[in-house]
Amino acid sequence: MFKVVHFLNQFFAGVGGEEKTHIVPEIREGALGPGKGLQVQLADKARIEATVFCGDNFFAEHVEEAKARIVELVQASRPQLLVAGPAFDSGRYGFACAEVCHAVATSLGVPCVAAMHPENPGVDAHRSYNNLHVYVIPTTETVAGMAQALGKMAALATRLAAGEALGPALEEGYLPRGIRKDEVATKTAAERALDMLLAKLSGRPYVTEVPWMRWERVMAAQSLADLASATIAVATTSGLVPWGDPDQFWARRNTKWAKYSLGGDRLMEKGKWEAVHSGYNTTIVGENPNYAVPLDVMRELEDSGVFGSLYPFYYSTTGGQGAPQVMEKMAREMSQDMKAGGVDGVLLVAT
Repeated sequence: MFKVVHFLNQFFAGVGGEEKTHIVPEIREGALGPGKGLQVQLADKARIEATVFCGDNFFAEHVEEAKARIVELVQASRPQLLVAGPAFDSGRYGFACAEVCHAVATSLGVPCVAAMHPENPGVDAHRSYNNLHVYVIPTTETVAGMAQALGKMAALATRLAAGEALGPALEEGYLPRGIRKDEVATKTAAERALDMLLAKLSGRPYVTEVPWMRWERVMAAQSLADLASATIAVATTSGLVPWGDPDQFWARRNTKWAKYSLGGDRLMEKGKWEAVHSGYNTTIVGENPNYAVPLDVMRELEDSGVFGSLYPFYYSTTGGQGAPQVMEKMAREMSQDMKAGGVDGVLLVAT
């Protein structure tokens, strides 16, 4: 029987909801919440020795501190395996699961199994590490798929703990990690390529060796017919927020957006704003926030009648290492809010 440590957020650990999102990492003996169902699936092959949990917001706001403490707590139990989640479509939880698994696998050499929806931003965090010892099981968006997720996690965990070598993601059922391993093939690359081509031309199924991400084709919107009377909004992916970051943007892999009032200001004043972004030198924007939201120039254009009026709010998010599906979701939400506010056109400022 091998020993397992389970990582959960404060909600699934049964500690509390949003009012408990700032709790620090803690550990308790045995299984909690979904861990009890996981223990049933593991049967007599493994025992969940302890459950480590952390508040969603605490982890997001103190990533390195939280990871270091969680690694210490996990190490004290000396497990053969760590499981995390299932996080389903919860972005903060999924991100924490991915980061904890990578930290534990890297620091302690312990294999890890997590579970979350394929569009959870935690999946992109997981793939960015290319960690050979971390596996993520796909789940449904909601807890309706809990039983199925726990069953898959238990099956994969049992095999990993037994030292069994796993095959490719498509064969084993975990999410692709972008890792390519050498293997002996019975045919040359040229022969395999021709086999795929002939299969494609004849309509037969085949599996490519180099998967290609398909992007949705986005058609350009029609130009504004009457710019002189149009209401224009400003949007930015620079992560510009009021000083103090009231909505707690993440500097990378952000999953939040917000709109902030411009009031009657003529320019973005130094000291009132800050940029939360890990992908560029934010000192420049801190010195002159108009680089991110060019309020000074927009007021001049508004005064001269180039466009009708400037929308009294600007829209902001952090684009650094953003998951495409998450960025698309935020863009749709922003667009809906803009339409409801009577916005006719948007200036998306380059970062």
